[in-house]
Amino acid sequence: MNKILKSPFIILLVLFVVNSCSHIPPKTSPLPLIAANEVSFMVFNVENLFDTQHDADREDYTYLPLHIKKRYPEIEKACLDTNDTGRRKNECLTTDWNESQLDLKLINLTKVVEGVDNRGPDVLMLIEVENERVLKIWSEKYLKKANYSTVVLIEGPDKRGIDVGLMSRLPLAGKPVLHQIPWQPQVEKDREYMFRSRNILEVPLKSPKGETITVFVAHFPSQANPTYWRKQAATHLAKLIKDKGPNAMVVAGGDLNITMEEESSEGYFKNILGSAGAVSHFVGCKQCPGTHNYSRSWSFLDAMIYSPALLEKGTGAYKLMPATIDVIRYDPIHLKQGKYPKRWDYEKMDGVSDHFPLYVRLRER
Repeated sequence: MNKILKSPFIILLVLFVVNSCSHIPPKTSPLPLIAANEVSFMVFNVENLFDTQHDADREDYTYLPLHIKKRYPEIEKACLDTNDTGRRKNECLTTDWNESQLDLKLINLTKVVEGVDNRGPDVLMLIEVENERVLKIWSEKYLKKANYSTVVLIEGPDKRGIDVGLMSRLPLAGKPVLHQIPWQPQVEKDREYMFRSRNILEVPLKSPKGETITVFVAHFPSQANPTYWRKQAATHLAKLIKDKGPNAMVVAGGDLNITMEEESSEGYFKNILGSAGAVSHFVGCKQCPGTHNYSRSWSFLDAMIYSPALLEKGTGAYKLMPATIDVIRYDPIHLKQGKYPKRWDYEKMDGVSDHFPLYVRLRER
């Protein structure tokens, strides 16, 4: 028996099984029920949440009913003229994004959101949403338990039509602002597409204690773009946080598209965003694999930054609870092979998104 256990094959098999099981999530969140003196936040890339209507200034052709696409030859031409890959062109031509698709996707998204805190987080920071119209459809028709009274989305320059937004039970404490990132292209060919990238949304919210908590929501350029684009986005987000001052309570987050490999080589979380506050996966979520998985490699593409005022020795009326930072990966409708994010399948009409949400709580001091 000892000889068998010592064989290289058995050792490799055991290591494989242990590694394979290490990222299988528990069936329910390990967090206790949220207390009355706590406020919760969640970042969620909902992956292409579009309505079923064409917006005149957006390249939203993939997300239209098929019967509409067949009726208008100019839509087929727009699909073929896109700069996307052959697979994306085919999706644009053949995807039937109809009311049934939207309805079922919103039902599944609602299950994930309202499965948190039994009614959804107090503040929901959203990535890849087409417009305010689809957010209001979601909040008014589906998220009734969540009772989000604040719905914010300011459309930016992304021609594909995906923006960042926010929904919350907390009221506004001021006017939301969409901040343009001051892009500096290193080569001329980057200029057009840099300035089509998503901006950073600022939403001031009034906490239950009456103080302002400022929320920044961001969606950095994808990994298909040069790394210096994300460096410039991170630098500007860090500046926006710092400009609020040392006593400001700020939660910034979103899909920052910084992979584990890029962080290892460039240190954008550690050196740039970390200079503005505490980074979520550096201070908590130690048992979390990541929020996104590509080719079996996990990364915290989705992250939050908490300003110094929210930290243990900070001056804010609320403080960060690092033990509550969690990747929400518990509902079977969002799980592929029991552990990976299950994205929406247009043919089977099931799944949710290719990202898991990231969650945290603040507590009154």
